[in-house]
Amino acid sequence: MMLIAGVMRHASSSAVLSSDRGPGQSFNLSFRDGFSEEDWYVSDFTLKSTFFRVGWVPANVHYHPPSISLELNRKPAAPQPFSGAEVQKLGFYGFGRYEVVMQAAPGSGAVSSFFTHTDSYFGDPHDEIDIEFLGNNTRRLHANVFAKGKSRGSIYIDLPFDAAEEIHLYAFDWQKDAIKWYVNGQLVKTVTSRDRAIPQTPGRIIMNVWTGTPQQYSWHGEPTFADPTQASYYCVSFRKTGDTSPQCSDTFAN
Repeated sequence: MMLIAGVMRHASSSAVLSSDRGPGQSFNLSFRDGFSEEDWYVSDFTLKSTFFRVGWVPANVHYHPPSISLELNRKPAAPQPFSGAEVQKLGFYGFGRYEVVMQAAPGSGAVSSFFTHTDSYFGDPHDEIDIEFLGNNTRRLHANVFAKGKSRGSIYIDLPFDAAEEIHLYAFDWQKDAIKWYVNGQLVKTVTSRDRAIPQTPGRIIMNVWTGTPQQYSWHGEPTFADPTQASYYCVSFRKTGDTSPQCSDTFAN
């Protein structure tokens, strides 16, 4: 989950979060092939937030083919006591299949994520679809859906492995009336419009690592993670509904 309200831009930042929506076309980006600012915005700001306890620090984004790592550490990013990391795919993306090959960040208090998001910062309702891993229990996947700022609560999916110890393929397929989550190509959860409202607004594709305030400790655990901890990402793809373009799953071997 990402909040934009109350942004404090770092003094050293020259990057600007663009509102350009772009064409929202299919893509398949393996970090084996590079990490380009033409594709990715590296977040460089701190939130005046009672939800997050981090600032997004570009130095915590590490590129080392075939992956990037997003680091969470105990270096303050004033006024927050921790530093996290976040990258956002430029453009806005709607209905289709979203895939990520990643390894979650270990340690109580750490949250590592892959999700779509937009909100009033872009003149939109708060719509969001989440894949998250909580460092206090990385043997389950946390999913959630926000439509017009409302959620019917968390979805927990047990995993037959530790997501912080291995690289795996995760995906969700977002359609007008349903969302389906997949792990290593296997369907693990379906939510339809009969279960809860389905987002309808195209949004950013975001990956980040963070920790929250004491109100979140019962959810992600107290921040006792090793300093630093990190999540690694190897491939991200989006296949627009109706396309047959390549995806991360075409080359991923579990």
